[in-house]
Amino acid sequence: MNNYHAPTRFVGKNSKYLDICPSTNSLAFSEALQGDLPEGFAWIAGHQTAGRGQRGNTWNAQPHQNLTLSILLRPPHRLLDKQFYLSKAVAIGILAGLEAWSRATQGESFNFEIKWPNDIYLDGVKMGGILIENNFQAGQWSFSIIGIGLNINQRQFENIRGTSLRSYLQLEQEIPLTEIYSYISQGIEESYDLFTREAFPTLDEIYHERLFRRSQWALYETSIGQFEGKIIGVNEQGLLEIEKEFTVESYDLKEISFIFTA
Repeated sequence: MNNYHAPTRFVGKNSKYLDICPSTNSLAFSEALQGDLPEGFAWIAGHQTAGRGQRGNTWNAQPHQNLTLSILLRPPHRLLDKQFYLSKAVAIGILAGLEAWSRATQGESFNFEIKWPNDIYLDGVKMGGILIENNFQAGQWSFSIIGIGLNINQRQFENIRGTSLRSYLQLEQEIPLTEIYSYISQGIEESYDLFTREAFPTLDEIYHERLFRRSQWALYETSIGQFEGKIIGVNEQGLLEIEKEFTVESYDLKEISFIFTA
């Protein structure tokens, strides 16, 4: 039975639930190519056997403990050169949803942040990630598949710095995944509206307020070694801008790694 129906205009309103599948992103991409699905359609998996992340990484999550889904969006082609703003919008929408859930159910919000380029952090530790895959047809931006993985109820994390909402809050009862789904669907819909209305200064302001390590000196590593720097922001091209002692430099995803000392 599919209980995933968000109280929205379109994002997450219609969905397909699968008890198990290799990857919701792969399935969503295939079905979006085959059929005339409405914008905002979502695919949710109880268990992904081959979930994917950035840099070709796999996304490992315990079965039926977390929220793993993909959402179909159809961004206007005129915004093609603003692709990273779509990523910004999705990230701040997820944070808005998580914060709304926290206020409604726990009576307060918590330290949810965006770690460039695509991770969701809770109090300095990863609790989720985003993978956006685009399709272009006849030179036009046809659709985007928004893959989202959020650690909600999982307790054990092997060989990674990870946490879940339930683990962080030390809750005895499991958190209903359908609740989180509804809240983040609403958050994404609101921030996606900002994107399509080209409210880029607003998106930038919200995004940078929630950017992990912004304006903090910390360690990073490139091909030439480690250095100390301070994140200034993320530009329109999605490059991370870091202040060093005498300069500011920009980095792509594959050019830099965050160093964690503890």
